[in-house]
Amino acid sequence: MFSKELFRRWTYQVFAPGVLLREKYNAFRELLRFDDACLELIAAIEDIHYGGVAVDWTRVVHLTRRLRTSVAELVDRLARLSPSRHLDLPEYARKVDFYVQMVLDLPGGDMAPPFVMPLADLAGETARAGGKAANLARAAAKGRIPVPDGFVATTGAFRYFLEAGELRPKINRLLRRVDLSRPDEVSDIAAEIRSLILGARLPGEVADPIAAAAAALGRDHGGGTRLLAARSSAVAEDGRASFAGQYESLLGVDPAEAVAAYRTVVAGKYTAKAITYRVLTGYADDETPMAVLYLPMLPAAASGVLYTRDSAAPDAPMAVYAVPGLGADLVEGTASPERLALSHDPPHFLLDRQSLAAPVLTETAASRLAGLGLALEQTFGSPQDVEWVITPDGAPAILQSRPMAVEDAPAAVPASPTPLPTGSAPLLSGGMRASGGAAAGIVRFAATVLDLDAIAPGTVLVTPTLPTALARAVDRLAAVIAVSGSRAGHFASVAREFGLPVVTGATDAFAALAEDQEVTVDADAGAVYPGRIEALLARPAPSGAADGSPVAERLARLVPLVAGLTLTDPSSPDFTPSKVRSLHDIVRFSHEKAVTEMFSLVGESGRGLASARRLRSHLPLTMYVLDLGGGVFTAAADDKELRPDQIKCAPMWALWSGLAADDAPWPEGPPITDDEALDRTSGGLFLSDSKHLASYAVVSDTYAHVMLRFGYHFTVVDALCGPDESQNYVNFRFKGGGAGFAQRSLRLACVRRVLAHFGFTVRAAGDLLDASLTRVPEKTAQKRLAMLGCLLAATRMLDIRLATEADADAWVATFLERTDR
Repeated sequence: MFSKELFRRWTYQVFAPGVLLREKYNAFRELLRFDDACLELIAAIEDIHYGGVAVDWTRVVHLTRRLRTSVAELVDRLARLSPSRHLDLPEYARKVDFYVQMVLDLPGGDMAPPFVMPLADLAGETARAGGKAANLARAAAKGRIPVPDGFVATTGAFRYFLEAGELRPKINRLLRRVDLSRPDEVSDIAAEIRSLILGARLPGEVADPIAAAAAALGRDHGGGTRLLAARSSAVAEDGRASFAGQYESLLGVDPAEAVAAYRTVVAGKYTAKAITYRVLTGYADDETPMAVLYLPMLPAAASGVLYTRDSAAPDAPMAVYAVPGLGADLVEGTASPERLALSHDPPHFLLDRQSLAAPVLTETAASRLAGLGLALEQTFGSPQDVEWVITPDGAPAILQSRPMAVEDAPAAVPASPTPLPTGSAPLLSGGMRASGGAAAGIVRFAATVLDLDAIAPGTVLVTPTLPTALARAVDRLAAVIAVSGSRAGHFASVAREFGLPVVTGATDAFAALAEDQEVTVDADAGAVYPGRIEALLARPAPSGAADGSPVAERLARLVPLVAGLTLTDPSSPDFTPSKVRSLHDIVRFSHEKAVTEMFSLVGESGRGLASARRLRSHLPLTMYVLDLGGGVFTAAADDKELRPDQIKCAPMWALWSGLAADDAPWPEGPPITDDEALDRTSGGLFLSDSKHLASYAVVSDTYAHVMLRFGYHFTVVDALCGPDESQNYVNFRFKGGGAGFAQRSLRLACVRRVLAHFGFTVRAAGDLLDASLTRVPEKTAQKRLAMLGCLLAATRMLDIRLATEADADAWVATFLERTDR
């Protein structure tokens, strides 16, 4: 195949060089198209990693696969341009692609039977039973903790269900659209996925053993039927992330309805709040397969939550939160419980009791629960968040135990940090800390926020209770102030994971605060102040819930393989395929070699396309021009070099007029002794005469494709500028720089503001900016191209000069004042 292609190329070169040149030019245009696609995809992946764009992992996989495909096409087009050169590039590209695939691949997981197993057989088997069930089984086996008998529909059953119904590809296609900045779309996506699951047939291999096990568990000793609880038990639940209240659990399930309950709990994995929480805590959907735990419903005299350490203080007490009967209202955040503080070490003395009504627990019962809590803490090696129930005969049973997010003790933070501004009397005080910290934001009442998706970033939400559904907005809330609820609720647990300040027991909140008012919430002191109190906001913020997460770690490994740039100097002997270390390197290498190939398309005869010629000017850059026909005046047809006044191409001449204008603000470059060292790695235009480092323009009478080479930073202008307004456009791309990311971002912001001022549609991701202007009159297009030329002159090495936002504001104002004249 390779020999045939070389022979074909040789034949064309001898007998029909024009055909070969047109083929090469077409391949070059296609290569530029794939080059653009690759850079956009690289920027999108960088934006997710560096910009903190909250998307599902399937989105990263989808973008990376598209990038890998585009890189393969890019390599193919380079081979068409240069069939006898760079023969080892495909091999090295495959090697990089292999490493990228290794990062993307997740363990497939087991889907072999048995699909239903007794709870007692699954101690510590998190991969098979999920976190909740595995913890319960371990507590019973190793800690001698009273746990109800039960059974588990395993994660293998979940995978088999999705496989049998061909649901996984459909779910992934929907999940890759998840972007938490568009919460209304997340709700729609979640509804579509749940509809898929609820409408799918559960295979008999899963349904039959669930039905049989439920029937056996539902038979009581008197021959009657007892109801069941079907509870979520996903992998990662009750582990590093709690997933508190995010998944579906059903109470009072008739054993005959156990199969239907299974499908409902599985569908609950894909509610909007569960998807949002999983994305924010940094897990892929494949990493959180769902198991379902079935337990018998126990009659409850009292139930609640036990925290084995109520803060990180060494002498922190245990805290028991109790309500009469079942504790659903407590964990849902709609009930204010009795709170008992007990000494951590035995004997567990009652230290304090807070109750709004008659006592729920005796001191003896509370002490017995504290003893079980200590045993659980010792079993798992960390403070525990425990759900418990006490039956009418006084017997306690443990229903759940998970690691708890332990905060600093409130006393560790002064109630009134000094100095507070004069007049900073609190609007509200006397509240209780459900989740510590301080934040400022705009007050909104829950009654006027009818849709959680409508909550704006920076909202301080005032609400009657703390419903678990608020977790859907945890990334947009600044703080929450609740009339009722407690630290024991599911949402309070989620808030502590995310460092979201939450105050409860604020009975006067709706009267003391006004909507649209800016306030500072000090959850540690249970107080709310008017305006922004910087002394409170200066406290160190807790780390994000996604820090150190599986997705964050994979992105940290993926981004260097995708976006790292090793090949920065085309004239270096190391600028070879053997030195590529990333997909970006492959893109850079292919683009540079394609440009080199275009400059050597023709010989002295000039047959086919005109030969590339040096453009001589006073500007500090080296440029070559390749004329496709009509781009230069006829009188210059035989000249080996060109002058700017010999350019006929309308868009090229307009751009050049801006670059070379008498008042174009070309800043002074670095000292001449530093030109080579700095300009090869900075945002400055290369001053070398080497074609490898040159800028280039491909022109016709009305078309120009101009690439200004900036080392780490480059600019592309692609424009059509003729009498047909409907066809005219100016596309502009600006990427990179030699300074740090913060300074590059400042320069990019300057460029974006200028372009927006002149009517461009601008899109930026990472350090890549794309701008376009379409369907404009010929004269307008020419004026905008001249402005771009002036902008490029002015932004040379601007990233190195900018240090602050104030510098950027001043630069933009000065530039606009000059160009608007």
